[in-house]
Amino acid sequence: MEKRRFIKAAIFTVTGFILGNISGRLMKSDKKNKSRKIVALNGSPNEHGNTAYALSIIGDIFQNENINFEIIHIGKNDIRGCIACMKCHNEQTVCIHAAAEEKAWIETMKTADALILASPTYFGGITGTMKSFLDKAFYSSSKSFSHKVGAAIVTTRRTGASMTFEGLNQYFTINQMPVASSTYWNNIRGLTVDDLKQDGEGIRTLQNLAKNIIQMI
Repeated sequence: MEKRRFIKAAIFTVTGFILGNISGRLMKSDKKNKSRKIVALNGSPNEHGNTAYALSIIGDIFQNENINFEIIHIGKNDIRGCIACMKCHNEQTVCIHAAAEEKAWIETMKTADALILASPTYFGGITGTMKSFLDKAFYSSSKSFSHKVGAAIVTTRRTGASMTFEGLNQYFTINQMPVASSTYWNNIRGLTVDDLKQDGEGIRTLQNLAKNIIQMI
């Protein structure tokens, strides 16, 4: 009888220890995730269009992991491109011609563990407004982005995604940023959001991308 009580007590103690250890690890992991931050730039002029939907797919994954995810919508703004004045380089400052809102975006980007650049395809490339901003942001603040995880996402009706994808990745690879990949190139296809919802492979690609970003940060 005493032996049975001893065995039950031992099992209870070991089980409690294991469950407590697992619970502690989960709490620690959850706390760690909440301290992580991912910032995405939406280069589409349409704030609630295809590119926003693509970002919502990865956003759901981040939310499930309690990771802070912020989207900056830059596509609808009137942004001037780099004029090669070299002030930012010579004076080690952000672009002096950038608007206050643009400077605030750059500061937010600096706080991120990972940066996601998302753009629709315009004539086989990045949207003009987005490129104007990225040229200034990455040239003036390149050191601040080094070693952050980078990922590109492209939405397209039919073709041009690969060229747009390559153009976005150029900003990462010149700034010592490890690039997150997926099980296919990170694009999703369709004219409308309803079309995108039918692109099962594109959705899975973005979901896998989100999971890989989490692993990398």
